[in-house]
Amino acid sequence: MPIVSRLELVRRIDSLPAQPRAQILHQVSLRARKRILRMASIEKSIHVGSSLSSLDILAAILIGRGLRRTGDKPTEKDWLILSKGHAVPALYALLVELGKLTDKDLDTIRDIDGLEGHPDNGLDGVDVSTGSLGQGLSIAAGIAYAMRLDHTWTTHRVFVVLGDGELDEGQVWEAAATIAHLGLSNIVAIVDANGFQLDGATSEIKNKGDLAQRWRSLGWRVIEIDGHNHEMILEALSEAEASPQPVVIIAYTRRGNGLGVLEATGGQHV
Repeated sequence: MPIVSRLELVRRIDSLPAQPRAQILHQVSLRARKRILRMASIEKSIHVGSSLSSLDILAAILIGRGLRRTGDKPTEKDWLILSKGHAVPALYALLVELGKLTDKDLDTIRDIDGLEGHPDNGLDGVDVSTGSLGQGLSIAAGIAYAMRLDHTWTTHRVFVVLGDGELDEGQVWEAAATIAHLGLSNIVAIVDANGFQLDGATSEIKNKGDLAQRWRSLGWRVIEIDGHNHEMILEALSEAEASPQPVVIIAYTRRGNGLGVLEATGGQHV
């Protein structure tokens, strides 16, 4: 398939079926991966491993599916909350594809007057400031409930990308129980299950047990996928939109995906 320019991408992708969209997303992810590695060469402290594990998920939401707006009110648009905010280089790399940032902007990663090391909603394309882990799903609950009050919850979605290590936070499960109790079916949570957290493997730091069953027991529909398979991610997002209950997509990924030295060790930095 020929290389697709950014302008062609924005114009064409919404009208394409899943398989061609997945092929385009493969191209997008390759370009974005290079941008992440460039940022890492400039600023060694960025979280490369987590950015690469969540990249394909974010690409599918932002570009494969797209965030839609029907009006000017906050409840008249889709929201994307990157709760695992340390993976923001992946988001920045994709915002270049959407024309909201330039490659030159990426060179300012973590500069005093440059791009923040965590999402800041002062930047076009960033809906919610995050960084303190565990809070994104609670924020999503408030937004989704406001959509219900404004009668826009059947037309707009709140997407939340969480890390599996982040699930150690009790606030995640309080929010999950509240969302299910209120039946906020316009929330789609995606867990970037790369098997690692700050201090090591999630199985060693705090074993998550049967993660899918934990979500099901609270009343969520669970979809399990390969988090690097664009076609599977797009299909899961479509299924989630048709669900009468809140959906969590558990996306099994590899920390440092595409970079052998990190994939082999689960490392975070290069």
